[in-house]
Amino acid sequence: MSDDTKKTVKGGQEQPVARKPAAPKRAGSARSDDAPQGKTPAAKAPTAKKSSPKSADARTADAAAALTPAAVAVASLHPDMAPKAGAPLAAMAAAAPAASMAGPAATTPAKAEPPNPGATESSRKTPAKERARAKDDDDEDEDDDNIPVNYTATEAVGALRSVYNFTRPFLGPQRWGIFLVSIGLIVEMAFNVLMPLALKYLIDEVFDDGDRSQLVFILTVLGVTGLITSVVAIWYEWQDAKVTAAITTDVRKNLFDQIQNLPVSFYNKSRKGEVLSRFSNDMITYEEAVINVANWGVLPLLEITAGIALLLFLNWQLGLVALLIFPIVLIGPKIITPRAVSASYGVKQAQAGELGVVQENVGAQTVVKAFGLQGISRGWFLVRNHSLRSAQQRSTFLNTMVERSITITVLWLHLLVLAIGAYLTFNGIISVGTFVAFESVFWEITYNINHLTQYIPVVIDASGGVRHMNELLNEPIRVSDKPGAPDLAKFEKEIAFENVKFSYDGLQNHLRGLSVTIPAGRRVAIVGPSGAGKSTILNLVLRLYDPKSGRVTIDGVNIADVTRDSLRAQMGVVFQENMLFNTTFRENIRLGNPGASDAEVEAAARQAEIHKFIMGLPHGYDTMVGERGDTLSGSQRQRTAIARALVRNPAILLLDEATSALDQTTEAAINKTLKKVGRGRTVLFITHRLTSVTDMDEIIVLSQGKMVERGTHDELMKKRSGLYRKLWEDQMNGDDDEDDD
Repeated sequence: MSDDTKKTVKGGQEQPVARKPAAPKRAGSARSDDAPQGKTPAAKAPTAKKSSPKSADARTADAAAALTPAAVAVASLHPDMAPKAGAPLAAMAAAAPAASMAGPAATTPAKAEPPNPGATESSRKTPAKERARAKDDDDEDEDDDNIPVNYTATEAVGALRSVYNFTRPFLGPQRWGIFLVSIGLIVEMAFNVLMPLALKYLIDEVFDDGDRSQLVFILTVLGVTGLITSVVAIWYEWQDAKVTAAITTDVRKNLFDQIQNLPVSFYNKSRKGEVLSRFSNDMITYEEAVINVANWGVLPLLEITAGIALLLFLNWQLGLVALLIFPIVLIGPKIITPRAVSASYGVKQAQAGELGVVQENVGAQTVVKAFGLQGISRGWFLVRNHSLRSAQQRSTFLNTMVERSITITVLWLHLLVLAIGAYLTFNGIISVGTFVAFESVFWEITYNINHLTQYIPVVIDASGGVRHMNELLNEPIRVSDKPGAPDLAKFEKEIAFENVKFSYDGLQNHLRGLSVTIPAGRRVAIVGPSGAGKSTILNLVLRLYDPKSGRVTIDGVNIADVTRDSLRAQMGVVFQENMLFNTTFRENIRLGNPGASDAEVEAAARQAEIHKFIMGLPHGYDTMVGERGDTLSGSQRQRTAIARALVRNPAILLLDEATSALDQTTEAAINKTLKKVGRGRTVLFITHRLTSVTDMDEIIVLSQGKMVERGTHDELMKKRSGLYRKLWEDQMNGDDDEDDD
C-alpha cells in the first residue's frame, strides 16, 4: 500500500498537509485472489494507511519552531549564526538572542515583558503535554511537556473503541440509516455463506447423480440471489454514503462551533496551523475510518463469524484446527501495534514541525528575499525534513509489520489445514465436496482477516486524529455567558473598572487593583510604557477575558452578568492589524453589521473617507479585497476597518494602536478621520504615540497595571516629574518605546 502523504497532528506548530486518497470500498463480495499479501486488492481493499511515528529527532526539530522571522533577521545580520544543514537547532535558537544583543541596537538589554495577547510567535506556548515545544533557556519549567505521550498496549488495542466513543454522540440522528446499512450487510454476508454450501451440494450430489434439473435449479437460485445481493449492495452503499457524510459533517460543525467559543487566550498560545490541522489532517484520517467501517470492519467481522460456524458444521475436528488462526494471528500485532501507534503519533508531530517552517517561510518571504536568507531557510527546512524522513521510515515499516505478521502466520496455518483436509479426503473420512467447501470458507475467513488487518492502520491513524480533535473539543471555554444572562441595556452613562486585578498567565498581575471611570461621550486616550496594561483594558471591556477580581461595569451593570453578544453589539473596534477577508469591499464592511443595507455600508465608507477610493475601482464596492487585504495600502486597510466598525453605529469606539503601524502623514490623516467619527461617541484610544492624543478630552496614564495620572495633554505636561511628561520628552527626543502590553 502506498503512503502518498501523511497527516499532521501536532507539535510546536501544526499545519495541514496533503493526504493520500481515501480507501476504496469493496464491490459486493468480490475477492481478488491475485492481490499480494499485505496489499490492497484492486476493487476492494481499503487503503491501508500508515500511521505516523514520533520522531526521534523531535526535540531538534522543535527548536526550529522557536526561530521566528525575527530570528531570521538576526541570523542575517550575524552570518556566523546561520545554521548549516543538520546543525543542532536548539543551539542556534539559544545563540540567536546572544547575537542580537551584540548588535548596535542592543546596547541596553530589552525589558522583560509580561505575557500578553500581542506577544510574538516566538513567545507563544502551545498547550497540551504532547505538543512539541521549542526549547528555551527561560522555559525550564516546561521540560516535562516535551516528553512524547504514547499509547500503551491496552490503548492501542482500544483504538477502535476510542474512535467509536468519539463518534457515538453523532449516531443518534442516523439510526434509521444505520439500520438499513445493517440489513444490507446481513444480506451480503448471507450470500457469501450460501456460495460454499452450494458448491458442496453441486460436487457431492448433483455431479455424482448427474441430475440436470438439480443443476439448473441450483444455478438459477444462485443467479437470482446474486442479482438480489447486487441490487441490495448498491442500495446499502448509497445509504452508507449518506450516513457517513452526515456524521462527518456533524463532527466538522462541532469543531467549528468550538473554535467560535474558545477564548482569545487559547489562540494567543496556539498556532493557526495547529487549529487548522483538526479540519484537514485529523478529519481526513477520521473520515477514512468512518467511511470504511461498514465494508472493512463490520462486513468482514460478520463473515468471519458466519465462516467459523460453517467450518464447525462441515467438520468440527478440522474446524478446531482452522480456528487456531485467531490466537496465533494476535501474537504479532500484540507486540508490534503499540510501537506502531507511537510511531504514528511521531510522524504527525514531525509533519507539524516541517509545515510550520514552510508556513513561516511563506509568510516571511519579503524578509527572506530582502536579507538573502534562502540558504538559511533551506537549512532549517532540511533539518525538519530529515526528522520527518526518519519518522516516516520507522512508521511505514512498523505498520507494514503489523499486517505482515498476520499474513505470514495465516500462510503456514493454511498449509497445515490443507494437508490435514487432503489426508481426510484421501482416506474417505470427508467428502470431496466438504473438503472443497471447507477450503472455500477458510479462504474466505483468511481474506476477511486480511481486510480487518488492513483496516487496523486506518483506525490507529484515526485514533490519533480523534485524540487531537478531542483536545480542541475539551478546551475549556473560560469566558462564557451565565445561564439566563440578560442583554445589556443601551449604553448611556459610564464605563467603570472597580478594583480590577487581572493576569494572563496566573503568575504576574497585569492590572493591579485598577479603578477608573470613563464617562459616556468622552474621547479618552490610554497611554503608558511597555507592559503597563493598555491593551488589557480593551480586552476586558470587550470581555475577551474576565478579571481575576474586581468588576468591569457599564452603567453600573457587571458586564460578566450580561450576554457577550449584546455587550459587543454596542462596540466598534479598530485594531493595529485589521483582518480583512477575501471577499468584496461591500461584504468586508457589512461584516460589522450583517443586516446593514448597501446604503448604510456606503455611508460608513464615506465616514471613514474610503468611499471615493472604492468607487474609483473597476468594480466599485464589488471589488475583491484579496486575502487579508494584502493588496491594499496600510491607510486603505485601516479606513476599511474603520468603516466596518462604524457600520455598527457603535456607542463605544475602541481603537487599539489603530495608527501605530502607519507613517506620520498617513497617521495624521487617519487621526483626523477618527476625530470626526468619534463625535457623539465614547472613544477609548490605546496608543503609545503621544502625538496622536494631544487633542483628546482626557488622557489616562498607566504604569505597572495602575492609573498614575489623568488629565488633558496640557494639564499633564505641567507636571514636571510626571510620567506622561517623561514619555513625551522621550518620544520627542527619538527614544520611542514602541510596544504594547
